Amino acid sequence: MTGRLLLLTALLTLGCMTLFLPSAKAGEDPPAAEIRRDLERTLDLWHERSFSELYDRVIGNGGKTKEYFISHLAAAPRTPACCWEKLQEVRVSVKDERQATLQGKFGFDTGAGGEFMTRKVKLEKDDGIWKMKMADLLSMAGKGMKVRKGKKKVHKE
Repeated sequence: MTGRLLLLTALLTLGCMTLFLPSAKAGEDPPAAEIRRDLERTLDLWHERSFSELYDRVIGNGGKTKEYFISHLAAAPRTPACCWEKLQEVRVSVKDERQATLQGKFGFDTGAGGEFMTRKVKLEKDDGIWKMKMADLLSMAGKGMKVRKGKKKVHKE
C-alpha cells in the first residue's frame, strides 16, 4: 500500500511539474523554443567556463584552433550573466530547418558590474543542435575581430 501511495505521489508531482514548468516560454512555437533552449545552453556553458564543450557548440571557426578559442574566452572582458539576465526580449526568425536568426537582449558580467546589449545572432542547426558562429560569440565576449578604416581585420586585444 505504501509503495502505491509513493508511486501515485511521484506521478502527481511529475504531472504538476509539466503543467506549471513548461520547457518553452509562453507563446513560443516549437522551433523557436528549441532555438532559444540551445542558445541558452551555449550561454550557460560559457558562463560556467566549460570552454572545451562550448567549442563544440559553435560553427565557422575560420581556421581557429580550440586552444585559440579557449585562451581568448578565458581572457575575455565579458561573460554571460546568470539565470534570467542572460537572455531577454527574444525574437526568433526561422529561415528553414537549418538556419535561423535570434535577436535578444544579452546580459553580461564585466567584472565591474553588468551590462546588456541587444544583438542578432545567426544560428545553424548542426548535429541536432542550434549553433552560433564563433565570430559572434567572440565579438560578444569583447574579443572579436575589429575592422580598422580601410585596413585588414586585426585582432582586438
